[in-house]
Amino acid sequence: MQEKITSKDISVVVQGPIIKHKTEKCLKSIRKNLPEAEIILSTWEGSSIDGLDYDILVINIDPGAVRQKKFTTAKVFSNLNRMILSTNNGIQKAERKYTLKLRTDACIDNTGFLNMFEKFPARFDEYKLFEHRILTSTLYSKFAITDHENKVEIPFHVSDWWFFGLTSDLKKFLLSSKPVEEPYFSNYFEYPENAGKVSVFKKFDWRFAPEQYLAYSCFSKYFEDIKMDDCSEITDEIIEKSKRCLINNFVFLEYKQSGIRSLKYLFSKFEPLAGDIYMDLYTFFCFESEYKKYCDSSYISFSENIIFSNRESAYGILRLYKHICKLFDPEASLKTKLEQVLIGIPVSAVALIKIFLKSSGK
Repeated sequence: MQEKITSKDISVVVQGPIIKHKTEKCLKSIRKNLPEAEIILSTWEGSSIDGLDYDILVINIDPGAVRQKKFTTAKVFSNLNRMILSTNNGIQKAERKYTLKLRTDACIDNTGFLNMFEKFPARFDEYKLFEHRILTSTLYSKFAITDHENKVEIPFHVSDWWFFGLTSDLKKFLLSSKPVEEPYFSNYFEYPENAGKVSVFKKFDWRFAPEQYLAYSCFSKYFEDIKMDDCSEITDEIIEKSKRCLINNFVFLEYKQSGIRSLKYLFSKFEPLAGDIYMDLYTFFCFESEYKKYCDSSYISFSENIIFSNRESAYGILRLYKHICKLFDPEASLKTKLEQVLIGIPVSAVALIKIFLKSSGK
């Protein structure tokens, strides 16, 4: 029988920029749900912190964001070094037995995640890195990217929204990631020496996705047979190693299990609202399936997911669903709502009709 985890055993590292209203709400939600926890706020020099509730303040010199050159009409930036710096400097201050790492735009509605910490005890020796599994979010823990009908599996893509686990494990995991060389890392595939390679993240030219970089840095540090030069090096062997590493060291939780959500994204309370992207995420259903396959064949799943019974129609339904929800989102701008009425809903509806006609043989 495991000893119950109480809030006095937990350090909470809140990292990132101070975001008006959102960061204040984040900190208040921690005090409400984890009243005796130690709150460590790790943010940037010059930030307005007046009135914020925390115990330890970590001030970092902002390394800045990096413009991704591939985007010529829109300004798209990579914040990888910002995330690494504020996370690492914050977590080094954590001294309690357990640590919860949050972004400054996250919110704790309840402590459901604590109830899940001991639920999946079965492990196997190969690629067992942490003393205990680390809990994390299904958003955006991705196992694949689907572009129209082409699906490509991707390794080591673990969400960085939040983590919970033994402080020693989180330090082992997160401190493995060091700041990257910029702008080379974020524009990696733009450089002549890499021109012959094709990124799995077609919209982005970074060497690895930020989430992928965290997990890959850690596992490649401790297991010498895990090697990738960049995100384009995807083989059946590396995909299988990734699956074994992730399923043996993490638990992927949806909001209904964790009680933790993003204040930035409406769909963080109900993951299918992410639309067709949902099909490429480590849902709790997917986690349970792989846990049963790799760790405990006697495990009985308690989640259901009818969406995965027909992936093609599910993509179409979820895509339409996302646009309808955006239309009725009270926080959406008029421009966004018009885009749903004039473009998003009609286009996704036609695509869904074609899928149904195809499946019916008409």
